[in-house]
Amino acid sequence: MIAVIIFYLHAIFAVFVFAKSFQSDGLIQAFLNVVFIIILFTVGWTLTDVIIGLFISDKGYIITIKYKSLLDELLRLTGFYKPLGDNKVLLTPKDTVSLVVLTIIEVFFYRFFYSLGKRKEESLSYPN
Repeated sequence: MIAVIIFYLHAIFAVFVFAKSFQSDGLIQAFLNVVFIIILFTVGWTLTDVIIGLFISDKGYIITIKYKSLLDELLRLTGFYKPLGDNKVLLTPKDTVSLVVLTIIEVFFYRFFYSLGKRKEESLSYPN
């Protein structure tokens, strides 16, 4: 579930950047910005997956949780929950954690990247 939300957020962000770029810079620049976002997402996800793989196992973790407890219900929402029976659960959070880390890094990068472009635009439009 978390991974789906992150994918939707990226899709919405790409549409937003396309619309803003199309209004200010034209069609070609809008497509280039979307391609840039797609490339950063795929390369970034690969890198964060490798780094997170050093800390979190691909096989996951088996834990014991009381059925229908609050923790059980919360873990069902995450998307990396697989019931095994006998109150045992397999958690495989590697992909979701790597997507969350990537999204946090991207938020800071895109804020810097697009604010830098805005400042450059403003300095060009107001001569000293």
